[in-house]
Amino acid sequence: MTIGHAEQLRDVIEELPGEKVLEVLDFAKFLRWQDLVEAREIIEFDAWAENLAKEKGFAYLTEEDVAQIVHEFRRER
Repeated sequence: MTIGHAEQLRDVIEELPGEKVLEVLDFAKFLRWQDLVEAREIIEFDAWAENLAKEKGFAYLTEEDVAQIVHEFRRER
């Protein structure tokens, strides 16, 4: 957040009644939580995918290898 954004937010909040300020705070906390959950889900998915690739014996494949395999498979249909 830039200083300009922080100042704008402060100016708006200063004009709100107390209960609305609490709503803004609650929403800001929700947005922060949402970002943390999303980041955690991405990390967990990456770990799951990597473990699956190791278990199935194709962890050595590159993204280009996978794209080529998919392309060839679709061509055979």
